[in-house]
Amino acid sequence: MFERLIPFIVAFISFISWELFIYRPQLFFIAFGIIIVATVGLLLKFNRYKIFDTDFWLLLTPPLVLIVFTTIFLLFLNYKYIQHGIALAVAIAIYYYLTYLYYFLRRITNYKPLSLESASSYFTVISYLFLSIVSYGFINFLNFKIWYLAIIFILLTFLSTYQFIWINKIGKRLTMFVSILISVLMIEFFWSISFFPISHFISGLALAIIYYVIINLSLLNFLEKIDKKVMRTYLSIGIICIFIILLSAKWL
Repeated sequence: MFERLIPFIVAFISFISWELFIYRPQLFFIAFGIIIVATVGLLLKFNRYKIFDTDFWLLLTPPLVLIVFTTIFLLFLNYKYIQHGIALAVAIAIYYYLTYLYYFLRRITNYKPLSLESASSYFTVISYLFLSIVSYGFINFLNFKIWYLAIIFILLTFLSTYQFIWINKIGKRLTMFVSILISVLMIEFFWSISFFPISHFISGLALAIIYYVIINLSLLNFLEKIDKKVMRTYLSIGIICIFIILLSAKWL
């Protein structure tokens, strides 16, 4: 019975912790620590505390990464009502993902096929958006060296990409190769966009769109569901969105 409540408890603790530092920014590190310790500690119960289970950690990657970068991303928002809205929306999303995970691990008969795969794809893109905005924010506001951020960025890109391809049941060797390839490609885009005199929100959104197009086209190719029409659709939507964003953005 308690395990069934874990998704709600994790989502609730995350939301309350975010609300805590929204009102008291000086409590950021306390709130961050509470979220991480509570989340990892509670979710390990799903796996009977088998710490060295790689597959289990890969299943936990989407919510953990989203929680971490939502926490940091909230610091870059100026309007409290937006902060509250994002905190609530992410908490609800986390609840549903962890509920799917609970059914998958503990009550497989109640699990709806492809629920984790679908939820993971959304989590990956949203997390990447937050990661991109936060990275450019560090560059713009804190004058972080691009090289330092690039190392962290490429590692997180590799982790997110590997998990995304892995959960869609692509072979391990191919997953590793594609993850490295996409990580190298995205760090090039990350570096190039950093020279544009635009806000970190616009830069992050543009980079996330590029990542969304690349990773989905890669997956569709491996699943043998890609054709010229699908490729044109993704590329057209991606290019149009980026141009609209850049043209409508306020340049610094």
